[in-house]
Amino acid sequence: MQPHRRAAWHAYLAIATDLLPALRSAASTETVLSEQFAALSERLAAGHRWWGPDGHRMMAIAARADAMHHCGDHAGAAVLVRALAVRLFAISSSTPTASRDGCDPP
Repeated sequence: MQPHRRAAWHAYLAIATDLLPALRSAASTETVLSEQFAALSERLAAGHRWWGPDGHRMMAIAARADAMHHCGDHAGAAVLVRALAVRLFAISSSTPTASRDGCDPP
């Protein structure tokens, strides 16, 4: 798997297996959610250089979702995180994406 796809896949998995379930769970503590958002931010920071404008956009969306979560808007944060997951999954797939004009980066 190409590095840009692998980075997207790992960020997607962080959302799908850790962050979204934690946001949905009423039992999740603030500490757990903060750790999950920090882990997602690290994964996005590691891969954003390969994703062009999408990378910067996704980092901003993740930061906004984290801020919403800190304000108590878990539902709004979950909406943004799900949108990130969809985009990351598309980047990780073998089909070129529209944001790359149908082309893979080198």
